Amino acid sequence: MEDEELALGPNGALVFCMEYLVQNMEWLHDELCEGEDDYFIFDCPGQIELYSHLPIMRQLVDALRAWDFNVCSVFLIDTHFVLEAEKFIAGALTALSAMIAIETPCVNVLTKMDLLSERNKALVEDFLETDTRSIVEHDTTHMWNERHRQLTKTIAQVLEDYSIVKFVPLNSDDEESVEQLLLVIDTTIQYGEDLEVKDRFPEEQDPEE
Repeated sequence: MEDEELALGPNGALVFCMEYLVQNMEWLHDELCEGEDDYFIFDCPGQIELYSHLPIMRQLVDALRAWDFNVCSVFLIDTHFVLEAEKFIAGALTALSAMIAIETPCVNVLTKMDLLSERNKALVEDFLETDTRSIVEHDTTHMWNERHRQLTKTIAQVLEDYSIVKFVPLNSDDEESVEQLLLVIDTTIQYGEDLEVKDRFPEEQDPEE
C-alpha cells in the first residue's frame, strides 16, 4: 500500500483490506442486493493465513449466510504441487484446514490439468482414484519420507477413514471438465432448486375450454 503511515507489506496490506471489508459489511450488502443477480463468485486471495488462523473469511461467510445466500467454498490447488505423495497429502491438509476454519461445503479443485504431461496426468488421475493409504504405501522411499513415513501413513489413514478431502480435476481447455466442475458446485449450493420448472412440452389446451 502507498500509505506510509501504515507501512504494510503485501500480505499485511491484504489482511488490512479484508479486515476493512468485514468492518463495512453494509456496503457489501447494498452492492449485492442492488441488481437482479443471484449467483456471485468471490475471487478470494490465496494467502492461507486468511483461512487457517484469521477469522476474516469466516466472518464474511457468516454475513452471506445471514443474508440468505447459500455458500460454497471452492479451494484451488495447482496440480504441480501434488505430483508426489507427500505433497499430495500436504495439499489435502491445507484444504482441510480451510474447510475447518470456514465451515462451509467445500469443493476442492486440482487446477491446470491442461499443463501436465500425459505421464503426470496419469499420475494425478491415479492419485484421485486410489485410496490415500495406497498412495503412501507405493511411494518411492527416500531419506526424508523414510524418516517420516509412519507420520505420513497415520495422516493418510485419517484422511482415508473419514473421506474428509476429495478433489475434482479441472482442465480449462476441456469444456466437459469445466461443466462437470460447475455441476458439482451448483449441486453443492443447491442452485436452481427453488426455480420454477419449465415445461418444455406443455400439454395442448382444449380449444373448447
